[in-house]
Amino acid sequence: KYDPIVISQNNRERTILKIDLLNPVSYQGGQPHDQFAWLRENAPVYWHEEPGGAGYWAVTRHADVYQVGRDTETFSSEPTIMISDEQLSPQLDNDHKMMLMMDPPDHTVYRKLISREFTQGPARNYSPRIRELATLIVDNVIERGECDFVTDIAGEMPSYVIAEMVGLPLEDGRKLYELTETIHTAPEMLPENAIPQAVMKMFEYGTQVMQEKRAHPTNDLASKLLHSEVDGRKMDDIDFLLFFMLLIDAGGDTTRNLVAGGMLSMLENPDQLNWLTENLPDRIASARDELLRYTSPVIYMRRTAKQDTVLRGQQIKAGDKVVMYYGAANRDAEVFDNPEALNLGRTPNKHLAFGGGAHVCLGQWFARLEIDALLMEVLARMKNMELTGDPQWLASNFISGPRTMPVRFTPAARLAG
Repeated sequence: KYDPIVISQNNRERTILKIDLLNPVSYQGGQPHDQFAWLRENAPVYWHEEPGGAGYWAVTRHADVYQVGRDTETFSSEPTIMISDEQLSPQLDNDHKMMLMMDPPDHTVYRKLISREFTQGPARNYSPRIRELATLIVDNVIERGECDFVTDIAGEMPSYVIAEMVGLPLEDGRKLYELTETIHTAPEMLPENAIPQAVMKMFEYGTQVMQEKRAHPTNDLASKLLHSEVDGRKMDDIDFLLFFMLLIDAGGDTTRNLVAGGMLSMLENPDQLNWLTENLPDRIASARDELLRYTSPVIYMRRTAKQDTVLRGQQIKAGDKVVMYYGAANRDAEVFDNPEALNLGRTPNKHLAFGGGAHVCLGQWFARLEIDALLMEVLARMKNMELTGDPQWLASNFISGPRTMPVRFTPAARLAG
């Protein structure tokens, strides 16, 4: 269904590239940077066919992704930020939407309900607890000398942090994280109805949380949401469940996939890993930003054109889908020197891994602290780490990261009691 493209040819052989950004197979082992490179140079705003759908414009240049992400007057987050219209945000009637699927001013009002909890100040105040959790996570595996780096390390931190913020047991955070993995997996790679069932399990758990927090409110985020108002109206059950799923879902994506994918990238580039560990405290910030650029955990976000417009010479009609590919934008040679290389000391680093504009990642300050704390703890204590098997990647065209990643390292003693 997709025409192959000849990218080089001589008398003996032809090199064929197939542009297919929908198939999760294209993301096995990471993002399809060969496809992104061709698109950036030859068709930076590319009409991509969509079997069973209307098709969409794939946007791969940094400047264009930046523009589309900020221009909410022209490009809408409604009805969904997913490519397929069949993947609309879970909603039980037309009066309720997930915040990700809103435009200003509605989006602004809902974002303000929790934005204060996620600003740089509150995040910094939480920093000591994040460091404690990093110690606990590494303690749980350090004596064994082996683990699955995704499930035992990278997935634990965001699960714990969002669980504590919402007021849940830490162990429940881990179980909810497993549901988000299913939700992000391409439907064709799962048993029938697996994703709707995972969403319903999330809602069932959220309903229990809602009942508990209404009866016994505390100072946690769930209690604050339940007692908040929008335009003088208390948040109802559906509003809360959609907010709850967004917090659990988005709260883990970036950290989990950045730490796992970033560690894999460093193991594949030992010179960069050595450079970082020579002065870990002073170099972790630049390293984290470079890993965000290099791995780009969130693959894309969709917008829908509100009106006819032109983007890099392409005529876009009202109603057309326009999809921003962050992994492509983050390797644009117009912005980044030698973009295909991992350079943990890269500066400046204008990556778009957190998106931009009105929908810039709400939890970015927490994500930075979680990433820094966990990588510092891992690199300081889990010495001589190496892979013991091939990583298995999440079968998704939306979220990029290893699903499993077996490693071994030199065993050491626990630090906590």
